[in-house]
Amino acid sequence: MIVDTLKNALDNPGYPDAILRTLNAISKLDLATLPAGEQDIEGREIYLNHIIGQTKPLHEQQPELHRYYIDLHFLIEGHEYIGAAPGTQGQSPTMEFDTERDYGFYENISNETLLALSPGDFALLFPGELHRPMATLTQPAPLRKLVVKIAAHLLQD
Repeated sequence: MIVDTLKNALDNPGYPDAILRTLNAISKLDLATLPAGEQDIEGREIYLNHIIGQTKPLHEQQPELHRYYIDLHFLIEGHEYIGAAPGTQGQSPTMEFDTERDYGFYENISNETLLALSPGDFALLFPGELHRPMATLTQPAPLRKLVVKIAAHLLQD
């Protein structure tokens, strides 16, 4: 997992090409008029979901993980905590992994790190990392964010 700001990351040559392409695409979006929902950036290799929603208490968010896509959570408005951990660490799944939609839920998360996001921040979560997005430590509040899916194989090509 990585946390950074879009402004800082665009000046950082250390990110892999697929991540930099994604960040450049985000920087060119008109976020004020972007409709909610999915939009392709590079077909199904890199695509985004613009979410207009509300945070929930951290303890109400179920841990999830992905196997084939990297998640890039970019906060547009509001404040968000993402609970994250490197791997399942022996936690039990609550469902059979959905290969087609690339997700699985788990009953708990161990050794959780809280990632605090403000507008302009993003978090990268890699395949196999448990995470609980759209969380708050206080009262639920509105937020707008992008969740960008980046095919993990793009980092290996």
